[in-house]
Amino acid sequence: MRKPLVISAIVLFAVIASRPILQAQTAAPAKAATNSSPAASSKIPDLSGAWARDGKRGGFGASLSPSDPGMKKRGNEDDIPYQPWAREKTLSEITSTGPQAQFERSTNPQMWCEPVGIPAVYGWPAKTKFGQTPDAVYILYEYGVSYRIVRLNSKHPDDPDPQWWGDSIGWYENGDTLVVDTVGFNDRTWLDEAAHPHTEKMHLIERYQKVDDNTLRLDMTIDDPGAYTKPWSMFKYFTKDDKGTWYQWACTVREVQGFLNNVLPAEPNK
Repeated sequence: MRKPLVISAIVLFAVIASRPILQAQTAAPAKAATNSSPAASSKIPDLSGAWARDGKRGGFGASLSPSDPGMKKRGNEDDIPYQPWAREKTLSEITSTGPQAQFERSTNPQMWCEPVGIPAVYGWPAKTKFGQTPDAVYILYEYGVSYRIVRLNSKHPDDPDPQWWGDSIGWYENGDTLVVDTVGFNDRTWLDEAAHPHTEKMHLIERYQKVDDNTLRLDMTIDDPGAYTKPWSMFKYFTKDDKGTWYQWACTVREVQGFLNNVLPAEPNK
């Protein structure tokens, strides 16, 4: 008799074709959560178009570890400064991808169609778009029909409520970079498909640099004293990809259960 499986899949996505409204900001950019003063720029990079991940330039993959993007050393990467409990937590989870994957038994939160969150959303082969206005940048994800609002000329609440995507503020630097500062996460998402955990103390800094008309580089730093002994960083490249349409995924438990019933081998009756 088949064991009951609580599952779900993944799927989502939004179609947004409007070009960003690129206007100069009149107010001073917000300060980062570290209270450092960002270098403001009167020039704003044009981030319009669809950006797809570039797998040819290195950077993280299924795992955030630059030294182990394929999850072969999961829990034992040299470049992830685990606290002991975070390493144990990583190794205790069952992944749905990678060398040790057990899809039908995976503990990945996405098996229940929960939000993928960041940085995990960038591990998927799906496109990203930016909608730029004078007051906010809207980051739209093909995967998950998800979006984030990055407030410009703003600051974080003194005591933000924990959220799936956190509370994001941002500013422009050097005429080619969008900096996004996010706090106020809940602790229910994985950082990546390798099951790296985080806590509500996580502070994430993202730097989206327009390298040229067809190249975007993302540098991220995770500072989570609840799970890691020091801040750690990773990077990823994206290329402009305006070809084709955006696929609108929808995540439902019923569809995932159907996949398990029809594709995976049935368990013998007991």
